[in-house]
Amino acid sequence: MVNKFDFCFCRYTGRSYSVFSQRMLNQCLESLVQKIQSGVVINFEKTGPDPPPLEDAPAEALKSGLQPWHCCHKLIYVRPNPKTGVPIGHWPIPEAFWPDQNSPTLPPRSAHPQVRFSCADAEPMVIDKVPFDKYELEPSPLTQYILERKSPHTCWQVFVSNSAKYSDLGQPFGYLKASTALNCVNLFVMPYNYPVLLPLLGKTRLHALPSGSLRKALRIMGAPNLLAENMEYGLSYSVVSYLKKLSQQTKIEYDRLIALIGKKPAPEPGIKVRWRGCGISLAQRRDFIQQLQSLTGEAPTLPLELNPKEFQVFHLALLNKGLKPQSFRNPYDIPRSHLLDQLSRMRRNLLNTTVCTLRGQDSVPAWF
Repeated sequence: MVNKFDFCFCRYTGRSYSVFSQRMLNQCLESLVQKIQSGVVINFEKTGPDPPPLEDAPAEALKSGLQPWHCCHKLIYVRPNPKTGVPIGHWPIPEAFWPDQNSPTLPPRSAHPQVRFSCADAEPMVIDKVPFDKYELEPSPLTQYILERKSPHTCWQVFVSNSAKYSDLGQPFGYLKASTALNCVNLFVMPYNYPVLLPLLGKTRLHALPSGSLRKALRIMGAPNLLAENMEYGLSYSVVSYLKKLSQQTKIEYDRLIALIGKKPAPEPGIKVRWRGCGISLAQRRDFIQQLQSLTGEAPTLPLELNPKEFQVFHLALLNKGLKPQSFRNPYDIPRSHLLDQLSRMRRNLLNTTVCTLRGQDSVPAWF
């Protein structure tokens, strides 16, 4: 009888999966992964004063002090392209430092971007032919507060501290805006300092340019070098060299892992006997010679000093060539009646104990 394992994933699916084999486990995991939303976690924090309260605002909204919507650690959904299945983005979230060509290393940063938003109402800005990115925010006290204000035609600008050279707060790189239907809040990511850049681009002949040709628009404005051709611009030589080396190592490791897939490990020529450093060999006992002499009547010639690490690995030859040593057992192949016996064996191997009340097996499951 094959052992059965039950897994319950209540948060995402609310369903219980009964797993009988490794193949069934993989199918359940694939089904679970398809239901998980992909996105990026961002820390949203308010900067500046609160917005003026609405006329029909509840009494709780008029309270002063720290509110739940002032600081939220939430997810923005990154939707993949329905055709390719890969997300497409045009503008990154700015780094919290200004590039310095004299710096030998990159400054440390948080794993989650620290985005600050201003509650001052601003006008959403979008220009035809200039791309932008739009991400939906996970429901939170911040999204609830914005939706309750019912202002789909205004927005709150977002910043990253220390992203500008001469400003602590930095310049806006996008804005938070409620949808027209007031059912969600979106984060619009624009070019850095877009309130200054977009009006300048609007004065150029963007109608004659293909969609997304921002570099050509800047060339018409007389600023062909405003956008760098590659990411190495503004970084020191040591940082650029480190990034190139890291990229090469990543590619080598990726190729190595791809080559290992589908390859079976070479069979061992025999049964490997591993040395356990925690125990003391009989030959190392002080009375070993006396014990052996009392049994055989002869005193063997042994070296004065024994090195237990001199021969650590031995292989026992196999007379039957068809017998293949197996290091691990499939946990799904263990009968239910032998589970306690197998657990006792695993506990003994883990604790390196010599006392075992149950009959032991010769191998340990792969999930140990």
